[in-house]
Amino acid sequence: MIKVSKISFCYPNRPKNIFDGHSFELDKSEVLAILGPNGSGKTTLIKCLLGLLPISGGEVKTVGKCTYVPQSTSSPFDYCVRDMVVMGASGRNGFFATPSKLDKEKADEALLSVGMLKFANENFCCLSGGQQQMILIARALVSQPNIMILDEPTSALDYFNQNKVLTTIKEVAKKGTAVIFSTHCPQQALHVADKVLLVRREGPSLFGLSKNMLNKDNLRQLYNIDIARGVLQDQEIIAPIFS
Repeated sequence: MIKVSKISFCYPNRPKNIFDGHSFELDKSEVLAILGPNGSGKTTLIKCLLGLLPISGGEVKTVGKCTYVPQSTSSPFDYCVRDMVVMGASGRNGFFATPSKLDKEKADEALLSVGMLKFANENFCCLSGGQQQMILIARALVSQPNIMILDEPTSALDYFNQNKVLTTIKEVAKKGTAVIFSTHCPQQALHVADKVLLVRREGPSLFGLSKNMLNKDNLRQLYNIDIARGVLQDQEIIAPIFS
């Protein structure tokens, strides 16, 4: 689905790369979590994967359609939820095309799949942050992507809505879509992701199976703080040890 080989990025007139040498690959139905401290270039990397920023070196190969779910979005217009989701079909039909009956049916199917169909006629701007995030995922699903990329999809959400988004990511992957998401929470990566990319401010990134890569040593080096990993109520957990 996607293969990234030693890519680097540098802003114009800057003497130093934002990142250098990132490599990973992801197949259908697999989930990749990108983790790293603030300022490590996670969002910049996502923009490079989407082709929104030109890489300075290396190569990004993708197979099929790629779609993007931002952290949040705002609209100057009072769109209802169904209309927001139908916009996801614009990549397939053309931005100025009139939505068809089939597009609206697909939108309702996507809303149903994320448990948000009952809000179809509500004003998008009036929904909570967690509800809006689920709507944005539904909008991405309407375009029938092979690859879905989400930028910190659980940012600023409470535990209930975090769990809802993470469960949806797993369900999307089960249906054949390769999913990439960034997060500040190693626990989320361990729970959801098959693979992880650990992005450091300095030095090369680390890529591998999440169950192997999310160990105490790697996480201590990544976040510059001691990290504990253990078992609680039959589930593996990862938590920081605050001083």
